[in-house]
Amino acid sequence: MGKAGLRDRDEGEGAFKAGARKARVRFGAVSIPLKILEEIDELIEELGYWPSRSAFVREACLEKIKREKERLRKIEEG
Repeated sequence: MGKAGLRDRDEGEGAFKAGARKARVRFGAVSIPLKILEEIDELIEELGYWPSRSAFVREACLEKIKREKERLRKIEEG
């Protein structure tokens, strides 16, 4: 386990092919209130789109990051 509780994991395109070069991806943990996790579980079950809570949260975080970067860009442009 690395700095600040981050873990390393081999992942990336072709990670499961024999002899393929693997990218080192670091993971961390966050606390999410159980009520939010229950809502995520309900969406996963109802829609059947995400294979796991982690997949849902990862996608949600990426969407939020994109939105906030766009908002920041607009503020900086004035």
